[in-house]
Amino acid sequence: MVIDFSHTLFYTDTRKGNGAMTSRIRAFESIPLLAQLTPAERSLIRSWTNEQNYGAREIVFRDDMPFSGLHILKSGNIKLCKTCGGKEQILELLGPGDVIDLIPLFDGGMHAVTAKTMTVCSVYHFSPADAQRLIATYPPILNALLNLTSLRLRKLAELANDLAFKNVSARVCNVLLTQANSVDSPNKQLCLERPLTRQELASMVGTAREVAWRALKKLERDGLIEIHGQTINILDAVALAART
Repeated sequence: MVIDFSHTLFYTDTRKGNGAMTSRIRAFESIPLLAQLTPAERSLIRSWTNEQNYGAREIVFRDDMPFSGLHILKSGNIKLCKTCGGKEQILELLGPGDVIDLIPLFDGGMHAVTAKTMTVCSVYHFSPADAQRLIATYPPILNALLNLTSLRLRKLAELANDLAFKNVSARVCNVLLTQANSVDSPNKQLCLERPLTRQELASMVGTAREVAWRALKKLERDGLIEIHGQTINILDAVALAART
């Protein structure tokens, strides 16, 4: 089982001339937010978007910026975070198909989080007017966005609970397990491959970089994980879960 933060959507088409266009259409139609719509509706909505490209470690938007529209991640990885006095708290990691910031879409206020790319990224962007038209015209999309907002509120409540009541080691264990996506592999081993820096891992846990690293090394000494450069192998997920 492999944890891979660097997953990207790739599509191929062997037909000559229209391969790139077919690839772009398939990537757009795979967005979970549009799952309830017909192909004709998705085609129309695609005409409302423009595609924005970013390098690694770039800002898509900052918190307290005026609402810049609805952003949906096409490829790459983005982190949502809050910053204060040079410190950063990572709230969530996003992958292809994820909606980046929902709050200003509903309340008309400023962006509530800062969105930073972790890898090279492509983003579908709806202007503020088109974003409002989207939810006014298509009730299934409105319902999906409301459900997503509820899910993120629950995650924020869980994060607040962890920061208030759990020690650093428990929070590190929780981050490792939360980021684990199960896929088929011969040995069924959990393996975390991450473009996260040590500082970003610490920012997810809500502590200093050195403290988070000591917690990781303690887990390695106890035989629960192995650290190999940018890869973390989870050797005992059950024991790791018991420490959360």
